[in-house]
Amino acid sequence: MKGLKLFAPLFLALAACNPPGPQTLNVTLVDGIGEPLQPLAAAWRIGPPPSTSGLPWIALPTGQFSWSLPLPANSRFQVAFRCPDVSGTQFYVSLDLRRSELGSNLRVRCPVAYASPTAAVTGSVSPSLASGTAFSARGAVSISGGSFTGLTAPTGPGREVAVFGDSGGTPYFGRTGPVSIPPTAVSVPVSPTNTLSLTTPPGFFSYAGLVLSTFVPVDLVPPNWTGAGSPQPVARPSSLFGGDLFQFWTCHGWSCAILRKDANDPAVAPGASLSLSVPPLSLSGSQSHTPSALPTFSNISSGGFSPGLSFLGYALFLGEPGVRYWRHFLSAGALGGATGYYVDVEQAPGFAGVVPSSGSSVELRATAFAGDQPLSALLAARPIPQETFAAHSLFLDRMWPVHLEAALRQSTFTW
Repeated sequence: MKGLKLFAPLFLALAACNPPGPQTLNVTLVDGIGEPLQPLAAAWRIGPPPSTSGLPWIALPTGQFSWSLPLPANSRFQVAFRCPDVSGTQFYVSLDLRRSELGSNLRVRCPVAYASPTAAVTGSVSPSLASGTAFSARGAVSISGGSFTGLTAPTGPGREVAVFGDSGGTPYFGRTGPVSIPPTAVSVPVSPTNTLSLTTPPGFFSYAGLVLSTFVPVDLVPPNWTGAGSPQPVARPSSLFGGDLFQFWTCHGWSCAILRKDANDPAVAPGASLSLSVPPLSLSGSQSHTPSALPTFSNISSGGFSPGLSFLGYALFLGEPGVRYWRHFLSAGALGGATGYYVDVEQAPGFAGVVPSSGSSVELRATAFAGDQPLSALLAARPIPQETFAAHSLFLDRMWPVHLEAALRQSTFTW
């Protein structure tokens, strides 16, 4: 009964409209390795924003990390969280979605805060490598011969350390498998890898890597290698399992494509050949604001996505560096055919601090996404620790096989 009292004002308002019966949505707030976080503030509302033209924002209890929201079928709603501060900096995340775009679960990821503390890990690598890198879910360090030191890793059970390197021109890979940290000393056996190949167009900045099921990202090709229009060899370790993901991306200008494949997919088997490109994408719009409110966006437009991909929505980033950051996702279903947008997160209880300080220098970034997987799968999946495109791809960086295209834009101005 206590939970029903929390939503009583909302139920009374909805009853007047005789809406369809509610469909419970389970919302969980997590960090970059899927571990639960408790917010400093949390709120939700039903209806198109802003709240001044409809139902008000309702505060959610903050002494927990999950909430069950009763939502009418196909209703539009917003959720907002103030994540734990990090080194005095504030972080806010919010989403504007339709219930029909989701399944039973919505995982919302905080961008910087983590639930578990870290420890410095040392390790031995056998056999020794001429060069290489050790990776954990929270860091990476270079290998010196047969050892490494100072690798930042999350503590607790189920952690993992992986190594990728070279010996005599042959790529080597190894992983510990799940271990508990502490103890903080690990041994990593490595072995030669097979290869597959990735072709990207000439002049396109590209990347190939892994995200292990234990949230450990591994670079298989140095970031920002330039495509030549011919196959690029990519190491293909044999000690991969279902749930481990290959991640490839390529960008030309402000147009990017991401391809994630499960390690069990024949498309990434040893000897496989892949190609990845992206057409010229468009994203345009303008913003205006008052000193005390988040921006109002107008003339929003995007396009050029490849056939077979469905438009998913827009991601917004507003940052006052070192002070506060707001991340927001606006789904295709929530926006509909509108070309203007404003969401008054600053009116939600506990969110007045989301607005930058008057006169400060701020960064505004926007991203339009299309993909071959629905939001119901992506927004319910576990997060990928490292943002693929910093300040752009946080919401859709998920442990889920997908082909995404993203149109990126950014600007800096005085608030």
